[in-house]
Parts: sequence; C-alpha cells; structure tokens
Amino acid sequence: MILLLIIALVQSFDSADAASIGVRVAHPSTSLGMTLSQSKGQDRTSQTVDGEVRRIAMEGWRAARAIAPKGGALELLGPVNIRLKELDAIPGMTARYAETAIRAAVSAAQDEREEMALLLEHARSLSDLMGLGGGAPAEWPLPIDELEGELWLEVDRFPEARDAYERATKLKPTPNAWIGLARSADKVGDLVTACRAYRSAAATPNLPVSVELEVSLYRLKCK
Repeated sequence: MILLLIIALVQSFDSADAASIGVRVAHPSTSLGMTLSQSKGQDRTSQTVDGEVRRIAMEGWRAARAIAPKGGALELLGPVNIRLKELDAIPGMTARYAETAIRAAVSAAQDEREEMALLLEHARSLSDLMGLGGGAPAEWPLPIDELEGELWLEVDRFPEARDAYERATKLKPTPNAWIGLARSADKVGDLVTACRAYRSAAATPNLPVSVELEVSLYRLKCK
C-alpha cells in the first residue's frame, strides 16, 4: 500500500506542482528552441571571427609582401606587426595559420630561407589539422599550396615553387595558382608545363591587363 501511494504521488506531481515549490519544468519545445537559438548564435559568432581573421590576414599579407622589394627592412615592419598582434588576440587555428603565413612572408622578404621553410612546414601542419574530419583547410591569406608556391618563387627556389603550384592547381585551381605554375615552370625550363598553365590561365575571365599581356606573349612560344 505504501508503495502504491508513493507511485500515485509521483504521477500527480505535474508542472504546476513543480512551479508551486520553486522548481521550473521546461517544456520540451522550449528546450529545443533554446538549443537552436544557441546554435545559431554560435554560428554567427564563428562567422564573425572568421570574417575578422580573413580581413586581418589579407591586410597583414599585403603589408608583408609590400616590404619584399625592400628586403624586409625592420623599420618597415610596423604595419605587419600590428596585424600579427591582432591575430595573436584571436583564438583558433584559423588565426594561427594566418599568423604563421604572414611570418613566413616576412622571412621570405628577408631571404631567411631556412626560417621560412620551418614556418611553411608549421603552416601545412595547421592546415592539415583544420581539414581533418571533413573540415575546411586553411584559406587565408592563401591556401597552403599557393602560399608555398608564392614564397618559394620569391626566394628563387623554382623547383619547389613549381611543385607547390602544381599541387594547388590539382586541389583548387585559381588564376593565381595557374600563373604561378607557369612562371615557376618557365624558370626551370619546363616549357610544356608553362604553356599548359598559361593556356589554363587564359581561360580565366577578368584577368588583370598586365597578366593578359604576359599570357599572350608567352603563348607565342607554345605550339
């Protein structure tokens, strides 16, 4: 009898009874709504952070590339250091990749090839980690293969640049990757690859006029 009485009391303890003693019983639909709202909020936060990383990464990259013709002089690093500091304050591998890529560009500008190679290796590790489990690999300021191609080309390591750009055109072909492959292949005397790359670049709409001229002139060498 006592057991039956306890069961009856438990069954009669509805949400109204819970409210009367200060216990809040959430309705299932309310809980689901809160979960969806939180998920959307997290998505918006993630998109905001990604957008900020992209902006800072591109500004830092342009600043780092601008000092390359001047040998990466220390007194010119102010704008680069500002962007690196901003990236350092943002958590996550996207920011770490961008930071590493910019530091590699500075090393290339200063012709510090060994340091650049170590930074590129670290950047690749970060990009690989980001791509695990179906995730998106690093993209800003450049995907890893384009990044390697551009910086190896900068320090006159043409075979490494050609190989990196070749990988880039296979994974994610872009006008930048095709032009980089063409230039680096030409530097090592690989006319076949250079012509193939310039033909692919020519099929890309809205190329800068200077690049269109470069493509047209080079294709005169191609059969």
